[in-house]
Amino acid sequence: KPHTSTGRRRIKISIKMVASSLLFCFIPLLKNLPFTGNRALQSRSRIVTAASISTDPNVDLLPDIREAVMEADGEQVWKESAQVLSDLFGSSEEEAELYLADAFRWKAWAKASDMMKRFQKPVLPDAAKVRDTLVWLKEGPLELSDEQVRSNIRNYPGIYLVEPKESYRKVMGSAPRKYRDATVLKELISDDPNILQVTFNCDGEGCQSECGSCWVAYENRLPSIPDF
Repeated sequence: KPHTSTGRRRIKISIKMVASSLLFCFIPLLKNLPFTGNRALQSRSRIVTAASISTDPNVDLLPDIREAVMEADGEQVWKESAQVLSDLFGSSEEEAELYLADAFRWKAWAKASDMMKRFQKPVLPDAAKVRDTLVWLKEGPLELSDEQVRSNIRNYPGIYLVEPKESYRKVMGSAPRKYRDATVLKELISDDPNILQVTFNCDGEGCQSECGSCWVAYENRLPSIPDF
């Protein structure tokens, strides 16, 4: 029995030594956890994005859209434009194509019945113009960050991919005087990116049946800003 007790003590001591050695070796690895964690989070983010795209019912529209684009001799410009957005989002080509399809009215065309398709007017994107648009969004008067550009395109592809510079000019021309200032308008658009499509103002001219894009209707939910 004494020998057994001594043996047990030796085993316990050995276990403690091994545990201490393992902990000593493991501590340096802990210093790298933040970086490993970030990479893991980024990987999970990409996986979540890919999963959300794969479950998006609009993905099923892409084969018909691609076929129609090819028939319009637009396969090359479509792929180039999709690559521009794929680089911006760090995403799959499918995700980029969905933004293009929404912005340039191919999604509406694909969803329409055979009879209504003839009334849809989808257009082909231009990769050079898409690049210029992204540059203007970042370096123009809006000075959007990369994340703001991604968010605005994700939520309003038609507004932020199709001639936003021209829309901005119309917004500045139609906005009430107290909002007709680059700094003020930048703040408003930062808070509500949808304002970039408010390009009409019926005040004093009578209704133009553009209530969804009219300052008269829209101003009611804007913050109060002093006159300039």
